[in-house]
Amino acid sequence: MVKLKSILAAAAVAIALAFQSGAASAQAQIPFPGADGYTRVMWRGTDGSISLWKVDSGANALGSHTYGPYAGWSPLTLTVLGNNTYVLWTYTDGTAKIWALDANLNFITGRNFGPAAPWSAYGLGVSSSGNLFLLWKTPENQVTAWLINAALNVVGYGPQYGPYFGWQF
Repeated sequence: MVKLKSILAAAAVAIALAFQSGAASAQAQIPFPGADGYTRVMWRGTDGSISLWKVDSGANALGSHTYGPYAGWSPLTLTVLGNNTYVLWTYTDGTAKIWALDANLNFITGRNFGPAAPWSAYGLGVSSSGNLFLLWKTPENQVTAWLINAALNVVGYGPQYGPYFGWQF
């Protein structure tokens, strides 16, 4: 039931923003709800900014923050660990930056990772041990992950996989 409510909330947000013009009519990313039951939504503006929203199961926006744009940086994705939101940015030189935001989407801290050519940051995930995965890939579709704790320190590295003929990551 919670998943259905989250999907409905996301649909309501998407419909509401579909009628707005400008940088807000961007691409949305909606992860699973945080430990507090609220869903975080990231809208990527056409100018490189992001609008982050906290939404309840009834599709009510409880708060939002807009960040950026920042010269050379592009927002990529977000995930939720506990009640904190983590946003992944990439820089033109291949550097990855992860931001940690509190439960109300206020910036706490950020940390740079890389660059690690030919690798480029690809995504964020959450491990069962309560850490983040920073996913990297190469142009040849090799993938790996760095294990990062909630304080944004690297605590481990995963194996490399691929490339696998006929498959992309």
